[in-house]
This record gives sequence, structure tokens and C-alpha cells, in this order.
Amino acid sequence: MALYHLYRPQKFSDVVAQEHIIKTITNQIVTGKVAHAYLFSGSRGTGKTTTARLLAKALNCQNRQSSDFEPCDTCTSCQEITASRSIDVLEIDAASHTGVDNVRENIIDNAQFRPNNNKYKIFIIDEAHMLSTAAFNALLKTLEEPPEYVIFVLATTEIHKLPETIISRCQRFDFHRLDFDQSKKFLEKIAKEEGVKVEKEVIERIIIKSEGAARDAISLLDQLISTGEKNIDSKIASLVLPVTSTEKSLEMLNYLADKNVTESITLLNRLVEEGINLMQYSHEIIELLHLCLIYKANKQITASNLNLDEKTIKEIRKIADKIADTEIITLLDILIVRRQQIKNAPIPQLPLEMGIFAWCQSENYAIFNKQITNNTESKTEIKQQDTNKIDSLDTEPMKKTISERVTEKVKELVNKTVLTKEQALEHWPKFLVAVEKKFPSLSFILKMAELKEINNNTLIVAVGYSFHREKIMEKNYHHCLEEMLEEIYQTKVHLEPIVVEMQNNTAVVDNELADLASSLGGEVVN
Repeated sequence: MALYHLYRPQKFSDVVAQEHIIKTITNQIVTGKVAHAYLFSGSRGTGKTTTARLLAKALNCQNRQSSDFEPCDTCTSCQEITASRSIDVLEIDAASHTGVDNVRENIIDNAQFRPNNNKYKIFIIDEAHMLSTAAFNALLKTLEEPPEYVIFVLATTEIHKLPETIISRCQRFDFHRLDFDQSKKFLEKIAKEEGVKVEKEVIERIIIKSEGAARDAISLLDQLISTGEKNIDSKIASLVLPVTSTEKSLEMLNYLADKNVTESITLLNRLVEEGINLMQYSHEIIELLHLCLIYKANKQITASNLNLDEKTIKEIRKIADKIADTEIITLLDILIVRRQQIKNAPIPQLPLEMGIFAWCQSENYAIFNKQITNNTESKTEIKQQDTNKIDSLDTEPMKKTISERVTEKVKELVNKTVLTKEQALEHWPKFLVAVEKKFPSLSFILKMAELKEINNNTLIVAVGYSFHREKIMEKNYHHCLEEMLEEIYQTKVHLEPIVVEMQNNTAVVDNELADLASSLGGEVVN
């Protein structure tokens, strides 16, 4: 049996790191004030489904006293729930039962029948965010007013994907990741019970790689124990555990802190060849830089409140001491902007490479620092500043080289218009008119959209539905739309749709549907 099954908590007292949730739920069990619907949210492996099963066991336990909240774990009901064969506790994987028909058949119709051998019939819906809109709508009434013997527990890793109408009908509990100390005690206890000795460094490596997920940490430990060794050191661990992404991110940050462009680019391309996820990798670098920023502010980042070992914390402090406060902000700006460009880049790593070059070269030319924050300086002012810098150099050949580069950069900045949100809004209606003439169906979608902000000439547009975003991002459409924007704004413009739930847009939709039908020679029939 896998270790994570063997060491899965069978009582509330066994649950790690969720005291804020366990205390509330156990009090409800003792007082008899149990909610009809719960919503458990949190990252993977933090105990959501386990807690749902414990709740089901406690409520249906045949031997539990009214003053107690722990299930006996020996009665028929407890054993059936533990073995996942209780007909009164139904676990439904929403990822594979997304449709409305499945919800009606497995939940709504089933809820009409009383439990067979227990007090409650309990529905545990795992990965609840995967249900379709129609399925959620069908579930609403039953979720709001279920029979007195029915309890719902919804578990999700992505609560932002659940409709507000569902969230508002449940008692919500947010599960936390295990911190470093909690994970360490937990793993050391399991290793001791399994009769193996694991080096401190290996335990720390497991904790970092598991990212606060108890199940992932146990699975990694299980892999190490499966080697058959009773003393697991770093050498043995290296056969099973690859270098963590945190270590790779710290390596990159060290090169960036030293402004070593050669090593930075070499490392990035080696990671690409190994198949690293660039979006995730750049996100981790940004997270570590964020910790550097926090350290700069209060000097109080410790392993006890972060899911990192002391060695990593020391490395973060070391990197933070290498870079000035303002430089950290500049590097964060560069990485955040370049990360957004990865998905649409012809070569995935190219935006990060460009960011690395811009960062590593930023000391040589003051102009590089200006282009992000201030494009309103006059051509004369920029030339004067860089001419002063050139005059401070001793050698004539070097002066000429830098002068030529500065002149080219000045031309680039002067010829490039950086739009403000006000300028973007001013010409947005003109863009909509142009789209309506060429793509009527897209015009309908864009008229419903909202221009939220503009970031480095990227128009960020909020749409109400994911299929609207997909339509805009279709290769042929997206390219044409950006060409139309470039013509209207007379500068290079990118279009980035994001999905944001729209409020009170029914009337707008009706009007736009009528306009669209009219443009196509039809009419809307009520």
C-alpha cells in the first residue's frame, strides 16, 4: 500500500496544519449545528477530501457519543467510508462528470432517497470547479435547500472558477499549505515509523519540492524508501529527486545579480532543452525576487514562515544584498513584462533572453532605465545625458561606439509612441467601427468587452466568457485585429483579452444581438 494511503488521517486529531478548520467543524459536530453545504478550497494535497471523509465518518459513526467529535473508526459505517464503499457517502469526480445529466442522475435524483443505513447521505464533489455552467445551474436549488438528511461537500483547487451563486450557498473553508516546520515533523515521524533514517538535507529537499502539499511530500518519501536503503543520504536521493526548481531559480538569480549575461543565457537554454515550463520557471524567479524585496523592507524572512529551508533563505538574503532596492524593482518590471510575452513568442525563451540582455546591459546606458518609466523626455535631454556619460570615457574608439548606440536608441524611443489609457479610450470607438465592417461577429464580442488598462502598449480587454477570449485569440483574427489597432493608433499595439465575469450585461447583450441580427439581414424573435 502506498504511504499516502497508509498515513492518511483517520481522525481529526491526525490532520496537520488545518487547526483553524478542524476546530470549527468539530465544534459544529458536537453542538449538532452542521451546515448543509461546505466548500473546501486550497492547493493540492492539503487535506480537503480527507477532511470531507472525516466529516462523513463522524456524522454517521454508530458509536460516537454526542459529546465527542471523533469517529470510532471501528463500526460498520466508519469502515465502509474508510474503504470508499459506503452507499450513503458518494464521492463524485467532477473532472470526469462535468455535464448536467451527470449532476441530475448522480446528485439531484439520488438526493431524493433517504440514506440506507446512516443518519446522513453525504455528497463529496471533488474538483468542483470542473462542472459545466449548466451543471452548476441544475445544482443550485438542491444545494440551497437540500433534504434535511443530505450534506454537500465541494472541494476545489481553483475556487475562482466557481460561480458566486454556488460559493454563497456554502460554508467556505480555505486549506493552507504546510509550512516548513510542520512538513519536517510530519516526514520525520513517518520515516521513524517506517524504520528508515533520512538525512536532514534530503528531508529539506522533499519539503521544497512538495511545495507544502502533504500528499506530494509523502509520495516523494515513499519513492526514496522504495530504493530499499535504510539510510537515505543525498547521493541516494539524487537518483530519485531531481534538482528542485527553486535551486534552478536561485542559480539564475545569482547570475542576474552579478549581471552575468553569458551564464544566464546558457542556463536558460539548458533548462529549455531539459523541457522546463518557462511560464512556471519565470513565475518562481519573480516569487523569489519578491522575497528579496520583502527582505529589503524588514530583514525578517525566516524558514519558519516560508516553505523554504534555511539554506534557501540564506541564499535569498545573499542575493538581496547584491542588488539595490531600485534595481530589484527594475528587474521585477522586466521579468513581469517579458513573462507575459512568452505565450505569443515565435521562440518561447526569446522574451526572457531579451529581458536578460536588457537587465545585464542596463548599467552601460542610462537610456535603458528611462525607456520603461519615462518616454516623455525630449530628444535633446536624452542626448545631453548620454553625451555627458560618453564624455567621461577616456578612449576615443569606445566613445564613438557608445555614441552610435545611444543615437540609435534615441531614434527608437522618439519614433515609438507609448499610449496612455486615455489615448487608448479616445480611439477605441474608431477601432470598433473598423472591426464591425470587417468582422461583425467579433464586433459583437468587442462591444461587450471593457478596455481595462494598457501596459507597454498592450491593450488589456476584459471579456465575459472564455469562448469570447478564444475567438479573439484565433490566429487569423488576432493578427488582423492588431494590424487594425496599429493603423488606428499609429504605433505597435498588442491586444490581450482576459476573462472577467461581467455584471448586469443582459441589456447590452440583447441590444448587441439585435444589432448583429440586423447587420446579417435578420431579427431577434422573443
